[in-house]
Amino acid sequence: MTTIQTATAALPVSADALYGFLSDLSKHRAFLEPAAMNFQGETDRHSYVIEVMGMKMPQELVAKTRTPGQLVSLVPGAKKMFDHELRFEIATSGEGSTLRLVDEADIPMMMAMMGAEKLLQGQLDSALARIQELAGEGKLV
Repeated sequence: MTTIQTATAALPVSADALYGFLSDLSKHRAFLEPAAMNFQGETDRHSYVIEVMGMKMPQELVAKTRTPGQLVSLVPGAKKMFDHELRFEIATSGEGSTLRLVDEADIPMMMAMMGAEKLLQGQLDSALARIQELAGEGKLV
């Protein structure tokens, strides 16, 4: 199992507001990488297709754990490339909150050799940066 995580980011929104946004998976399109195609989202699941090295790869994530103001974790649904758990770790900090994304991934050897860990790190960092942007613009609704 490989652990991939972002730095912890300070956000100018309450932990409850951040949790409210992240716990509704239909809102996740707002921070997915631009290459995510055909996004379909519901409160408890979302799916999309990404293109990696010329291959279109379907993704589906479903909510596993929701702890108000603290944690949202997602796991693959029916369409999965490998087993993993993506966690959005939320904490109260002063008048705002902090957020860190952590992915515990069981990356297959062939995908690891093709740089999957670096790709996942880039996706997590990009998602965190976009969430920071949205929070700063007051768009986490």
